[in-house]
Amino acid sequence: MGVSLADFGASFNHYLPGVIKTLNSTSMARQIPLGKVKWEGEKIIKKVHVGRNVGITNTVDGGPIPSAGRQGYVDMEAYRKFIVGAVRVSEGILKNASTTKHAAITVVKSELEGLLEGIKKWEEFQFTRDGTGIVGTLGATVSAVAGGTITVSDGHGLWDGQDYTVLDTDLVTVHGTFTVTKLNRALTAAGEVTVTVTGALPAVGQATGDHIVWGSGLKNAYGNGITGLDKLIDDATGTFQGTNITSYPRHTSPVLDHSGVDRPLIAKLYRQILAMIKQESGADASREIVALSSVWDSINHEELFENMQRITPDEDTVGLDLPTFQTSFGKVKPMAAADTQPGKMFFVDRNEVSWAMQSELDWRRSDGGGIFERDNNSLGYVANAVEICEMFIEQRNRCGKIEDLKVDVKTAY
Repeated sequence: MGVSLADFGASFNHYLPGVIKTLNSTSMARQIPLGKVKWEGEKIIKKVHVGRNVGITNTVDGGPIPSAGRQGYVDMEAYRKFIVGAVRVSEGILKNASTTKHAAITVVKSELEGLLEGIKKWEEFQFTRDGTGIVGTLGATVSAVAGGTITVSDGHGLWDGQDYTVLDTDLVTVHGTFTVTKLNRALTAAGEVTVTVTGALPAVGQATGDHIVWGSGLKNAYGNGITGLDKLIDDATGTFQGTNITSYPRHTSPVLDHSGVDRPLIAKLYRQILAMIKQESGADASREIVALSSVWDSINHEELFENMQRITPDEDTVGLDLPTFQTSFGKVKPMAAADTQPGKMFFVDRNEVSWAMQSELDWRRSDGGGIFERDNNSLGYVANAVEICEMFIEQRNRCGKIEDLKVDVKTAY
């Protein structure tokens, strides 16, 4: 595809400068992690303390001494993830919109900066997900004719013009693909998002609850996403970043769920998760935790304490200016982000989470240092951007999560 004179309407006539941006492209994910993990090579390896020396006992005078013990350690590993993007512009548009004298926006600003902004927005979405590339599940309407509609659980990861894969709950069977045309702002009575698809999505075995994955075909992102907070801060068994959690369940995070049944956020839950974090980690009460949630969960959070004078403005040296709630377990700063999945609250010790960056987001450059490479098969130029990184958590029990929260979402956007 790409951009040509035929579809870059911002450069045809004498436009007033500037473009009205209706898309929410804010990104706060980079501001939260304060961990200092850096790396080279294919993966990060760090030792995890999983066992104490048990060669300890009480005895009597002349009594036996227990056999010598030792500490237990296992390796934790995190492999690098790649985020890539591409933009193509035609020969004519590159020459035509080189300045903003008679254009609403230059092609460089529109396409190059726009792609980088889009990648950061995709990162923001992944920040509170589990790294699978799954953006939601199918709702009650699972198939559609060309130009028809389906329903999905969440619209935040559905972008107009992007293609998606319908993946069975067995995480193997692919039922089909579709491309998004638009999303309705209003939700259905069941709280689902209505999505208009470009082509038909036939009924070939998919069902309500099947997964929707970013991309399709070879560009399917399943299993290649950044390991977000929903995976980092979790108590699931199995393997996590190379560590057998079934064998070492202490290397997990405190989680308060409700067996999949939504319930309101109450002050007791809030205090319980903070108490669990304090009990398991023994962390100093003076440290600061960010309570990250969707804007809709944040409403419920604020209503817990709206009649009390305990939330006061505060300053943060790294740029996050948030209210602070002082508790006996430490300071908590509530924070709302547009792409955080509703129904969950993440209690993040920012020093434990690292955005482990191996290669910052940047353009791939030619031998001559330029960004655009000539397409010899057409009158156009292509530029590619790449970032190599991964999310990494150290002491998992210094962070926690509340799940299955009842939330009243008012818009699909």
